[in-house]
Amino acid sequence: MQRLFRRAAGLSNCRAGAYFCFPPLLNPAVLASTPAAPARSSRLLRLLGLGFGLAVVVGGTTGTGVLRSPREVAEAVGSPSGVLLVWLAGGLYALLGANAIAELGAMLPQAGGWYGYAHRAFGEFVAVVVAWGDWVSSCVTGALVALMMSTYVALLVPALAGHERTVALASVAGLGLIQWRGLREASRAQEITALLVAGALLVLLAGSWWLPAAPAPTKALGGTGIGSLVVAFQAVIFAYDGWYAAIYFAEEDHDPARAVPRSMLGGVGLVILTYALLNAALLHALPFAELTSAELPLAEVADRLLGPWGRRAMLAVAVLGHLGVLNSVLLMATRVLFALGRDKLLPQPLARVHTAGTPRPALLVAVALTVLLLATGTAEQLLAVTSILFVSYYAVGFAAVLWLRRTAPELPRPYRTWGFPVTTWLALLGSAAFLVSNAVAEPANTLLAAGLVAGSYPVWRLVKRREAA
Repeated sequence: MQRLFRRAAGLSNCRAGAYFCFPPLLNPAVLASTPAAPARSSRLLRLLGLGFGLAVVVGGTTGTGVLRSPREVAEAVGSPSGVLLVWLAGGLYALLGANAIAELGAMLPQAGGWYGYAHRAFGEFVAVVVAWGDWVSSCVTGALVALMMSTYVALLVPALAGHERTVALASVAGLGLIQWRGLREASRAQEITALLVAGALLVLLAGSWWLPAAPAPTKALGGTGIGSLVVAFQAVIFAYDGWYAAIYFAEEDHDPARAVPRSMLGGVGLVILTYALLNAALLHALPFAELTSAELPLAEVADRLLGPWGRRAMLAVAVLGHLGVLNSVLLMATRVLFALGRDKLLPQPLARVHTAGTPRPALLVAVALTVLLLATGTAEQLLAVTSILFVSYYAVGFAAVLWLRRTAPELPRPYRTWGFPVTTWLALLGSAAFLVSNAVAEPANTLLAAGLVAGSYPVWRLVKRREAA
């Protein structure tokens, strides 16, 4: 389990809840290449706002990234200055990504996240491939997060040791029930967990500066060469993964033209600040050798501040943080399935929305796959390929920004990417470099990821054949 999370990352102000409140999207030329509009039974409710957007970005990103990633990066880099540089480079990549994708989120406020942008820019098949990878990787992440959360529960409650998988299954089912009740309950759960974790981290990071400064290392303690750097960036990119979470819920936001860019850019800014302060505090409070070997560096700092009770409090924060991440990935996976069902690329019942705002059939399928991965133990086997899937649909999104600027200049753009096209090209080239380095370092995982993506083709062909019939 030691390396389990090294890889695991101009519109009108319409408030009436109607999907067709954006006049420019009524242009027939636009509708011809845009996913089908929702029927009345497939209409999501506009109940969300900026608060939820920030909670799902910050909570869905830092919930796991603050726990193991600092140790993994320090272990790979081997020097305090290198640690800070790698974290800042990862933050810059996330910021460039948020800057680019915020344009799409405000321009095409629809459920499904990356799927809708790929559909509009590159057509149906590319969109299905993106959605397939997005859904599978979200459920894999959810299963792994639940499993990791259960290990912290067992440390808090020793009587549950040996029953971690049961605890993980119960957590998935419990959050599924909350989301089943309705969108308000699910969004409140996200906001509460994010607020509690942020408050606890703030107290701990402030208190860490009261500890005596740790001695500086006399020599590098990590690996050297490109392999170690790739490992470090894998950990950092996944610590930042979640910076885009707000795009999945743009169709359910009161004012997506304003809230989506603010949620993404504001959320990424808070995440970068959190990680910078976190690593500075850890480098101050812990000897570097201990930082590279501690399972939970923050728990070590809490133990120095408050003793065993501090460690237990940090474990409780870890449980809350993982619950926030699990809640967010279930919400996202559900929206991807909903969008595919609405566009008749999966069975149409997946697009049915309960009066409380939850696409219940899609939620059931997302929970079922997550539970299956947990019960069979295959989530750990798929962990190695999730990095490739994540960054692949980042790259498709960045390419969509560039392509739609050229082919659809008439679309409304309430938010325009700052520094376009240079900043978007930097994000795209950074994604390509990450994918190439993974292919060179781990060709077997790259082939496995390609195999998972290829699995979407027969599904798509089957759907098209049924449509033709």
